[in-house]
Amino acid sequence: MFSCLLVARTEKAMKKILYAIVMTGVITVMTFSLSGCSKGLFARSEKDGISVEVKIDTEKNKPGNTVYHIYSTFRNASDVEVMYIKYKLRFLDEKGEELFVMHPAWKGQDRPLIDYEIGNDEMHIQDPKQADRIEVEIVEVKDVEAIAPVHVPVSGEYLYEALNNENLNRIREVHPVNIRILIDHMGARNVADVSDEETIDALVEAFCKVRIGKDGGMWVTDNYNGIEFTFADGSRYYLSLNLVNLEYSVNGVEHIYELEDFKEFWLMCKVLAGEAGYQ
Repeated sequence: MFSCLLVARTEKAMKKILYAIVMTGVITVMTFSLSGCSKGLFARSEKDGISVEVKIDTEKNKPGNTVYHIYSTFRNASDVEVMYIKYKLRFLDEKGEELFVMHPAWKGQDRPLIDYEIGNDEMHIQDPKQADRIEVEIVEVKDVEAIAPVHVPVSGEYLYEALNNENLNRIREVHPVNIRILIDHMGARNVADVSDEETIDALVEAFCKVRIGKDGGMWVTDNYNGIEFTFADGSRYYLSLNLVNLEYSVNGVEHIYELEDFKEFWLMCKVLAGEAGYQ
């Protein structure tokens, strides 16, 4: 009973110390651990009104292996509309020797970080080395002039309207002159080039029925499929598929979307590529 109260009081005291510290433009590092609990690590960096705070909970999930639960918070108190914050995260032992280093980044997608807004990120990694403390340093910041906000697809949108591509947006009216179908399974790849107008018309009609489903679909290995549209002006658009899910990046942030009303289009693609059946 007494030991539990002592730990609770110690934890409250440490939290008060954390919140009482005034941070001013210098990388500040604080590390604490509580007896009988998982080790908590904390570090903060501020540069030109932009700050990064990193809190890490660690645990031993098996002998010789440490799990790091990393929670990063980003604040923008500057007059810059921030789209990208790259920072260096160093893991140190009790002597201050570097165990390993990471270079994560917060990436804006459809809107920047402005006016004291807060962005969050979460990572979970495993490493055999047990860090005693951490240090964080902001190394690069990019604004909206360097990286423009980009629309993030949402569930229910038509696929051809959601992908930030002018040619796809008007594919109903202006069809591609060639559609290349690439179907991969465990390293074996079937490829079909379609240039027949009637077949392209049928593919486009089916393609325009496809809608964006939920974000966070299952990612699988060894099934990297794709559809490449070539237009009359020579421009191309490659639609990347992970099995039958859309693999799509928005300003460097990867998404896996399930696709609705996709079966008709994909079945046509598989038949043209010499594959039988769906999925």
